[in-house]
Amino acid sequence: MDVDSEQAPVTDRGLTRAEGLYFEDCGLIIRIQAESTLFRISRDYLASQSPVFRDMLSLPPPKTADTMDGCPFVQLLDTAKDVTVFLKALMFCDYFEAHPVQVSFDIVVGVLRMSHKYEVDSLRKRALAHVCAAYPTTLGEYDKLIASGIERPWTRIPKEVDSFVVLARELSFDWILPMAFYRICEIASESHMLSGPYELKDKVREGNVAGCSSPAHCREAKFQARRLAEGYRIRMSSDAFPVFPLRIWEESQESQDWFDVDVCDACLAHMKHEHQLAKQNFWDSLPAMFDLPEWSELEKIKTEALK
Repeated sequence: MDVDSEQAPVTDRGLTRAEGLYFEDCGLIIRIQAESTLFRISRDYLASQSPVFRDMLSLPPPKTADTMDGCPFVQLLDTAKDVTVFLKALMFCDYFEAHPVQVSFDIVVGVLRMSHKYEVDSLRKRALAHVCAAYPTTLGEYDKLIASGIERPWTRIPKEVDSFVVLARELSFDWILPMAFYRICEIASESHMLSGPYELKDKVREGNVAGCSSPAHCREAKFQARRLAEGYRIRMSSDAFPVFPLRIWEESQESQDWFDVDVCDACLAHMKHEHQLAKQNFWDSLPAMFDLPEWSELEKIKTEALK
């Protein structure tokens, strides 16, 4: 990209040169359009690593194109944070090491987003390897991860898990979503889950109940009830008489379970109906858990015995 004599020089007054990424002997300056950061790197090296930059830089500049310090410069819409981790990952071999070396949330997310956008497959695959290790797709992988005691810190912080959900939807690596949604349920509050940056269909697995008078309030209350039930089951299961599925949530004179659910009448009726269906499904599968015939066959045996 030759600099035309009619190009207008631009000063870097008021702009910040990126620390460690502004090389005086290189011929391309990158400016972040919405920020004040400048990067100066090798045009040829960047083009050799990214086909997107190669195509971008192969275009002849217009005669009125701006220059800075005698160099052509390009403006990017990305953030300075993402550009920084991307360029460092490209240029410094020990900055973004392969799994199983631990790397920070900002590096993984920045490299993943930028390597996808600018088609740097080697970095994209390395970033995905880190993500896949943190969000397993089999129970065996999950058990090994838990047993190792080296879960990534960014799998235990709700906002950072949110970011991976958004990226997974955006960049089509949906295989992490089951584990990501599970972790959100595990570590986040009900209000956080409902205010997350992803679509409502990913937050709530059912639509609004017909006749519901307060959808937002009832959704949060349902989350609370489910988490309360799971917590109760785990807590009580450590006692002499563990709580099994048919007793997790009851409706009896002694029980306050349904009384404590703060939802509208329509949602309460819907929840009771769904709870009963779940109990029935569990009940229907009970004989098979013990290698017994189906209930219908057992009923026949009972009927014959009582004749």
